[in-house]
Amino acid sequence: MRKKFNLKSIWESNGARIVQVLLATLFGLLVGAIVIIISKEDPISVYAQLFEKSFIKPYYLMQTLTRATPIIICGLATAAAWRAGYINIGVEGQMVFGSFAATIVAIYMPGPPFLVLIVAILAGMAIGAMYAMIAAVLNMKYNVSIVISTLMMNYIANFITSYFVTYPFKDQSGDGLASQTVLIPEGTRFLKLSSKTTFNIGFIIAILLVIGFIYMSKKTVFGYESKMTGFNPNFAKYGGVKEKRVMLKTMALSGAIAAMAGITEIFGVKYRFIEALFSSTAYAWTGLMSALIASLQPIGIFISSIFLAGLQVGGQSIQRSSNVPLQMATVIQSCITLFVSVRVGIGVFKNRKKIKKREEKVESGGEG
Repeated sequence: MRKKFNLKSIWESNGARIVQVLLATLFGLLVGAIVIIISKEDPISVYAQLFEKSFIKPYYLMQTLTRATPIIICGLATAAAWRAGYINIGVEGQMVFGSFAATIVAIYMPGPPFLVLIVAILAGMAIGAMYAMIAAVLNMKYNVSIVISTLMMNYIANFITSYFVTYPFKDQSGDGLASQTVLIPEGTRFLKLSSKTTFNIGFIIAILLVIGFIYMSKKTVFGYESKMTGFNPNFAKYGGVKEKRVMLKTMALSGAIAAMAGITEIFGVKYRFIEALFSSTAYAWTGLMSALIASLQPIGIFISSIFLAGLQVGGQSIQRSSNVPLQMATVIQSCITLFVSVRVGIGVFKNRKKIKKREEKVESGGEG
């Protein structure tokens, strides 16, 4: 029998989480209001302008959705690993290497543009996956912390690609001070969905990835194994889940998704790889924030990413017309993330205590 749609049961299971996110958002906006008052501006008028120039006016809404695209995908990349218990902090490095590989393929591979585009995307995702798997191998072979290795690998990716776009692959025809590749061919660029903005099919790709992530989590064996590994590694091991295989596959998936985030930005907006592009825009870290705010749930990541992108786009607009600093948007999203992270941390601590008590009961029962 099919389960009937029950709004009451949905609220019972998710209501507390929704209320906490709304309270966190209110808390962040209140802190932002304090920053606005210190800047000698009216919080109500500033917030009205911020939301008008991020979500209400069509042009700015398109800009918000364009900026949200890589953030959504970075959030999914984070969730893919974190839900399985592997704290991947290297999404930025994986998107850097993956998008760089895709750019080089698009520039130098001969053939029909559509075929080149497909190969470039696949190559970029493969490189992103392999780069993420390095951290998994280091953990399995030498017990190196995934948190530390993935974080350090961000710097490796940025410095290596910086060398390549500064020397062998640098665009010599433009500004000599700019470290960047030449433009990718027009035939390999993503289709625009608006003639007045850079809004493109990358946003559609992000939606498809959200749908695919939900399907994988709920309908596939790998999704179940990955979820159970994150919930209780010991239970998963007793149930026959091969932890090392799940780790490799999970990190590969996270790296491939991260690469896709970079690819959508380059093939849909910038049309070339630029040095420090992803460290300056902080898409990976904003994606991490959206994933934490949404408790690693894909639909929540989609919504929170758009909200955070809107804060950034609106923040840029109000900076030009008031005394409010651009960092105000960062303050708001950081406060929201902090508030939600406290809840997540408490939940993880309680869950670990429950698991420990169960294991102690099992051990004491076995001894008796």
